[in-house]
Amino acid sequence: MDRFRQIEVFIAAVEHGSIAAAGRALDLSPAMAGKYLSALESTLATRLLQRSTRALSLTDAGQQYLATSKRIMEALAEADAEAREGRSQLAGEIRVGVPRAFGTLKLAPMLTAFCRAHPQITLNLQTDERYADLIDGRLDLAVRIGTLSDSALYTRPLGSVRMGLGCAPGLLGAHERQNVLLIRQLPRLVFTAARSPGDWMVSDSDNRAYAVDGPTAMRSDDITLLVRAAAEGLGIVYAPMFALDEPLDDGRLVRVLDDHQTTRLDLQIVYTDRHHQPVRVRALIDHLASGFQD
Repeated sequence: MDRFRQIEVFIAAVEHGSIAAAGRALDLSPAMAGKYLSALESTLATRLLQRSTRALSLTDAGQQYLATSKRIMEALAEADAEAREGRSQLAGEIRVGVPRAFGTLKLAPMLTAFCRAHPQITLNLQTDERYADLIDGRLDLAVRIGTLSDSALYTRPLGSVRMGLGCAPGLLGAHERQNVLLIRQLPRLVFTAARSPGDWMVSDSDNRAYAVDGPTAMRSDDITLLVRAAAEGLGIVYAPMFALDEPLDDGRLVRVLDDHQTTRLDLQIVYTDRHHQPVRVRALIDHLASGFQD
């Protein structure tokens, strides 16, 4: 029997709640839909669904197989579409995960340029400072800053992001801004979604390391909110330079300990499959990589 048809029946049975409903959705009789499902379970030598007179429920094996099956069918649909339209056709949707502040402050112009160059592509951007699961989120790729814990992901390095300290001009005098002992006593505005070690660490010219570990005035997973609070004089903020550049340029913030070394975080694109990417996804990856090399 057609293995893909078996998988279609299995997915439809779960989504519609019964084998009969799956048959109706796929234009099959209930008996034939049941045969497809039984054949699949026989091939796998395991039960995927628990059947009762009222409902179906997934077994543990069925739960795992459902996720895999959906990815298989999505890949098949993608392959069919590419075969019909031609692999050189840059069209369709790309689902991208990006850090919220980085997307707004740095990626927006690059993504806008990509959309203008390829008007038949739709970018679906999922913004979150926390790392989204690419499979659960059905993301084609994600841009990530910091240490990666998932070694199963493929990566395309983009460079690094430098961290920096800033505060309102009136909070410290010009000479006080380089005084580590004084700065360690100031209230901090702490970013709670940081994913890398070394936060709030600086090193002087003799490579002596200091932790800036004063009292905490505010915590947030929104780095732009913390930068705004720093500009209002609430305390000092330790943030990526892309989040500090604009308020530094317009004078709302000043650099703190700018004669010290701060952490650099890896910046990279991550994705789950490097062999079967749609051409539009590869085009976006290349576009972003080129933009950070300029």
